[in-house]
Amino acid sequence: MYRRCEDLVVCDLDGGSALLDLNTSTYFKLNGTASFIWEKLGDQPMDADMLAEELIKVYDVEKAVCLPDIQYVLNELATANLITDQP
Repeated sequence: MYRRCEDLVVCDLDGGSALLDLNTSTYFKLNGTASFIWEKLGDQPMDADMLAEELIKVYDVEKAVCLPDIQYVLNELATANLITDQP
């Protein structure tokens, strides 16, 4: 289960979001899919399968197609210390 980390400022952009990590002063730009994932993680901790189910509700995409992309985004967000898989 992943959840968003604290100390981040979020700004909506046309077709995505911008994040500013207040601890490192690092700026990140998220595309539409990554922004969707980011928003969903703000609702509650979720895993890749749960996020895929949410994405399927909004977009015309199959789980087998979107799941690898979701896992990639989660990995990138975790590597950047923007999300955590810790409780």
